Amino acid sequence: MNNKQRIKKALSKYYHPVKNYLQRSKNKKTIIEFKKDIWQTDEISQAFIKGSDSENVIAAAMMDKEVNEFFLAHCKPTDTVLDIGCGHGIVSEFLAQNGISVTAADISEKLLDEFRARIAGKNLPVEIVRADAYKQPFADNRFDVVVARMFLPHFPDWPVVLKEMTRVTKPGGKLLVHFCSAENVALGKKIGQHDCTFGTTPDTINPWVYYADADDKELKKVAASTGLEVVSRTPISFFLNNRLFGYQLGTDAYNAYIKEMEGFLKDERVKEFVRWFDKNITSQFSPVLSYLNIITFVKK
Repeated sequence: MNNKQRIKKALSKYYHPVKNYLQRSKNKKTIIEFKKDIWQTDEISQAFIKGSDSENVIAAAMMDKEVNEFFLAHCKPTDTVLDIGCGHGIVSEFLAQNGISVTAADISEKLLDEFRARIAGKNLPVEIVRADAYKQPFADNRFDVVVARMFLPHFPDWPVVLKEMTRVTKPGGKLLVHFCSAENVALGKKIGQHDCTFGTTPDTINPWVYYADADDKELKKVAASTGLEVVSRTPISFFLNNRLFGYQLGTDAYNAYIKEMEGFLKDERVKEFVRWFDKNITSQFSPVLSYLNIITFVKK
């Protein structure tokens, strides 16, 4: 079975872990090629759009609001912003609606077409560009701010992609990167009483569910070698994306908890509390206490 046949087989079970996929090949290239190819299909693009529909998926709506508002708070009205890995434009549209000039870039023409159709006629300050994260079609030092929502963890060689993001950022400019906390995973495993498989459990055998993470030491080492400084790591999504809960509860109980939590979030008072908690409490935590962080880098 060649690589295209394997990908086709995997796509027949999209949004479900591809069991025993490429078991004899654990290399980074396989994961990179697989993740690049899946975003070119109608099946995956539509599944992604459906899964991130903030009107019907409460968890998506919660993440959208937290990430979008964080990014906006760290942009000035005069900034030029690159949204790399923009997908179908959740971040880009929000920033543009708030007067920010945005270049929205993604490898998936399917998702970019969806974004173009959605904003057609809205006269927003958005330029939409198909771009490969490894070789972005932008000049050095072009953007004041580069933002990336749940993008960098897709890459096992994420420092390479981060370096390219740095290249297109102006000296003194910021990179705002949604990333995963290795400390949260490690502590969860250390103190937890159960095994737990998450929807985004990292798996070097299975490129479908691969997600990278990093701890503070690794982030600072990579930043130093890339010409960046880590300014802050801001934890978010304490109640919905926390490996501490998963390893204490186990897979079945954790999934039941997430389902119940999403039910509670239909109550606007609960939703308001969770947002308040993340904004005022979670954001002050150590990155060890939540799986998802937003990292603020500054280019030296």
